[in-house]
Amino acid sequence: KLFGKVKKPKSFDEIIEYIGSSKSRKYDVWIWRGQGNISWPIHSSAFRRLLLDREDVTEERMYYYEKSLMELATHKGYRYFNGRELTDFELLARLRHHGAATRLIDGSRNLLIGLFFCVNDRPEKTGLLTGFKTHYLGGYEGMPESKKYDEKMDDIKDLEHPQTWEPSVIDKRVAAQHSQFLYSRISKKKTGSLEISDSKDSYISLAITPELKKKSLDILSSIFDIRYITLFPDIEGFGYVNSQINKRSASFRW
Repeated sequence: KLFGKVKKPKSFDEIIEYIGSSKSRKYDVWIWRGQGNISWPIHSSAFRRLLLDREDVTEERMYYYEKSLMELATHKGYRYFNGRELTDFELLARLRHHGAATRLIDGSRNLLIGLFFCVNDRPEKTGLLTGFKTHYLGGYEGMPESKKYDEKMDDIKDLEHPQTWEPSVIDKRVAAQHSQFLYSRISKKKTGSLEISDSKDSYISLAITPELKKKSLDILSSIFDIRYITLFPDIEGFGYVNSQINKRSASFRW
């Protein structure tokens, strides 16, 4: 209903084979995003938070929300990290990686990490793995974002495709997750608030069933060492894995 016809692989190998066969150019690259439930539109955490006010989420409301969030975070001292003042986007990235709601949507340059976030959540639901082709994205990897927030918002106000940005390694999660954010102006499309290109070639989506989620989670952990404690290599991740909701064996592979 949201994403049209979606391929439903039957095995982990079929996921890899399908993605490999989808390459049409030598330099085709995707940014990957996994979500636990295929029925969810692709919304940023800030969009979902603003929906709690039961009002229409406009670009103007999003702008003033994020400006206020950065002001509050700056007042608390979070704009400074290891003796350096963070840029606006670096601050938003740091806040997002620690749970704050921003317009930045988490993605990864690593397919297997995107798949992990799909299969690790809502095990009883069919999930969605999406790859956004960088040919249809603005932005870049491996480059700083020094522009002020106001400048960036002015840049994207008329763009009908998402932007992407690789945050600097300001904490261990960024490096471990091969982080690559997606963001855009507020979209009103049925696919969600992210302004996805209308071109059918701009992204690929896979439906990951509960059965395949379970199998994939085991393969990701046992073969690739991709699991919660390796993707969240900080005290918050350690605390979660060792909390009351997880067995002690969750910390180890054998």
